[in-house]
Amino acid sequence: MKRLYLFLIINSCCFSLLLAQDRLLSVQAKDSIGELPRYKASLGVNMKLNGYFDVFGGLQGNETFAVGNINVFGTDDSKSLNVDLYQTQIKMETYLILESGKRVDAVVESDFWGGEGRVRLRRAFVETEHWQIGQNWNNFGDEVLWPDIMEWEGPPSGVWLRTPHIKYKNTLANQHYVYEISLEAPTIDYIRAREYTELKPYIEEANQFVPDFTAAMKYDSHWGHIRLSSLLRYIRYSLNDEDDGFVGYGFGFSGIYRQLESRNNFQFQVVGGKGITAYMTTITGQGYDGYPTGNNQLSATPAFGGWLAYEYFFHPKIHSNLVFGYTNFYTNGISRYVLIPDGSNVAANEEIYLNGDVSHTHYYGIINVMYDPYERMTVGLELDYGVKRLATEGSVGNTFISNAKSRDAMRISFGFMFYF
Repeated sequence: MKRLYLFLIINSCCFSLLLAQDRLLSVQAKDSIGELPRYKASLGVNMKLNGYFDVFGGLQGNETFAVGNINVFGTDDSKSLNVDLYQTQIKMETYLILESGKRVDAVVESDFWGGEGRVRLRRAFVETEHWQIGQNWNNFGDEVLWPDIMEWEGPPSGVWLRTPHIKYKNTLANQHYVYEISLEAPTIDYIRAREYTELKPYIEEANQFVPDFTAAMKYDSHWGHIRLSSLLRYIRYSLNDEDDGFVGYGFGFSGIYRQLESRNNFQFQVVGGKGITAYMTTITGQGYDGYPTGNNQLSATPAFGGWLAYEYFFHPKIHSNLVFGYTNFYTNGISRYVLIPDGSNVAANEEIYLNGDVSHTHYYGIINVMYDPYERMTVGLELDYGVKRLATEGSVGNTFISNAKSRDAMRISFGFMFYF
């Protein structure tokens, strides 16, 4: 039956919009400095109807196709249909040309994804030629990248965190080379609503007081760019009622190649390091950045992942995307952890493992077709498929136990976006 669904859906059609046009509601100064109006401000809406039909698997009730949230112990393969407009975005932006000719830009952007339609702040920042202050895409990721897809989580190894930061950017003597450095607000690795559906170590959250440091170098050209990024963190947890910390670090390699005439494009991103799971989209907030080892020490969790996406335009109004993603993170000699086989988080069902190892592996794939029937509008249909594998081992009592469980999930995402 699963193969039948896969065959039928691949022959269906998906969604995206190139947000290149000006906003319909905008004002600007009558006088100008240079070739631009002295100021210009606009208010715009990216209206998105988000629908998803769960064909099978353990993601019922998840608003996004977060492969890391698949319950490998679950058995519920019931179908479900959900539709909402919570991903609709409201964006206010402006620029001001100073008498000196310097330009200042500002953006405030919100959506309704704060839970049950509540407003949530996405971005709010002020930017000059070299400085950006406020909340925007974290500099460890690559803000230009996003596979042209319907579902809103993205590949599980993607880095699309938005954090308050101070960022400086400039070019080398060769203007194609752009470097960026930033101090980012320390990332909170425990989000109570998402924490520990199957697995948890014996650690607790602790206050963070050291900002994350990032540095990146990008080669920018007419065909796109390639980019190297790095991350250095100091992460604090509480172990046995005592606060402790450890160093985390990561590296990223990303890029995009565009064929300007056809608009076809290829994107990719690879990340790896230790203590960086808080940055990886479908497992952020689940407390996996570190784990306890022997002698009551904490160690950073090794993690690696990547994704690639190709978009092909059959016609100026019809385009399709193919996306693949992979993520793995694991422990080396975790001293103790709790496994919750039924995902209920009920103490009676917990099993305490000692001196073992844990490995998470996630696979992600998407295929879609999109149609732009009118200016500023895109509609479409998409097939999302993912697999999560959880391997655990350790001693329970005096018995050594080794288990590996995996589960897949399939979803059809559909909807439309109108941009004005």
